[in-house]
Amino acid sequence: MKLLKYIAMAFTGVLMASCSDSFDDWAAPQTYPQEEAITIPGYAATAGNAVDVATAGETAQVITLAGAALPEGFTLANVRIEATPADIAGAQPVTINLTNEGVAQTAELQALVADSYGMRPVARNFNAQVYVNAVKDGQAVLIDAGKVTLVVTPKAPQISQNYYIIGAPSQWDPTCTTLKFNHSGKDVYEDAIFTIVFPVSEGENWFAVSDDITVESNDWKQVFGCVEGNGNNGSEGKIARRSELSDDGSFMVSVNGDAKAVKVTIDMMSYTYKIEKLNFYEYLGVIGNHNGWGADEPIASPNTDGKYQGYCYLDGEFKFRQNASWADPDVWGGNGTEGQLAQPGQNLNAATGFYQIDVDITTNTYSLAPVNSITLVGNHNGWNVSDAAMHMTYNTTEKCWEITTNLTNGFKFAMNDDWTVSWGGANGDAASYDLLTQNNGKDLDAPAGDGKYNVKFYLTCEGKNKVVLTKQ
Repeated sequence: MKLLKYIAMAFTGVLMASCSDSFDDWAAPQTYPQEEAITIPGYAATAGNAVDVATAGETAQVITLAGAALPEGFTLANVRIEATPADIAGAQPVTINLTNEGVAQTAELQALVADSYGMRPVARNFNAQVYVNAVKDGQAVLIDAGKVTLVVTPKAPQISQNYYIIGAPSQWDPTCTTLKFNHSGKDVYEDAIFTIVFPVSEGENWFAVSDDITVESNDWKQVFGCVEGNGNNGSEGKIARRSELSDDGSFMVSVNGDAKAVKVTIDMMSYTYKIEKLNFYEYLGVIGNHNGWGADEPIASPNTDGKYQGYCYLDGEFKFRQNASWADPDVWGGNGTEGQLAQPGQNLNAATGFYQIDVDITTNTYSLAPVNSITLVGNHNGWNVSDAAMHMTYNTTEKCWEITTNLTNGFKFAMNDDWTVSWGGANGDAASYDLLTQNNGKDLDAPAGDGKYNVKFYLTCEGKNKVVLTKQ
């Protein structure tokens, strides 16, 4: 009876305020500004069970509404919730339409949680305001049915932190982690793309994919193969664990003088793969007096197109090689003309110093540009790129640029007192200290707040640059 009383009173007010207006059907209430809602004692929504979209089906009941005896001619309609992420400051509410029984489409719940938190399959809490309309003759009274907590877990595939190539390029061992896929370092449910480039031999090259679960379990059934069948992969397709396949599903790439390496990309959100043959390696090594003709210093070809760039301290004679191989086809030296390369060629020579190195093995050319300074530039020095006091010193023992100074949030590294070449956080991340990116990086932040830091900048090539900060 109380519901009858409150709706009747509110409806009388609506009629008095709008008796001279004409109204459309309230089937599309979003065309109207939301009026002031009434509350009705004893009439409130209660939360349903937590929703796991992976198992819920197409719909899920998210609230239950108390039963109500309506005045003659009234119906309840346009039940909805305005859901706001419980722990995201400044987040805006999202409207989810429900049936009169409080049932939502799980596709809308999936979009709600994915847009707010990403796809990681963990339970997320939303503060949900419930509204209901009591409708008669095209007029509606807005009822505030209270607040509930909505709990939703998004549907997403299992994604590991790390993936590996096993097989001919490394070892046929499910625990082998020698060839690890590259990844941006973001949450794997925000960026599910993993890539790797590895050398291949003439003939058939067989391999498979493992992950953290495979390594931990040492279980061949957990190895990933291609859905198309053993050795029947194309350049693109689907992957699955061997436990789901009818055979091993191993990948095979046949090489007949048409590839030196293979690039494998896996998208673990869709469980798909892409395989590309490459005529060039992802990295060249720089070897010479500077490293005792031992471990190569890498320079990178981001597009694997035979054009490489990197940074290295040189001290006299050196050469370039790929795959750490001294075989004639894998080594480049000089041909007696400045800037020209030959295979295997003579030892190249450079005055002692730090250089930007560019190599193009499609034209057999190279160039060396001296790096005269690296400046630690940012809010701490008013972004003065030519500030000599912020010039870093090259540490030949640790092979890094180093300085100890006061830092605040917002800083980068710049070369030769100019912004033409600079480094900041990778993937727009202010905390990407372990993977800096050239020219398009984000301003970095001091990891432990403002203060004095020892800063070491390990500058090699795109994909391998990093900085280590130690607060003093």
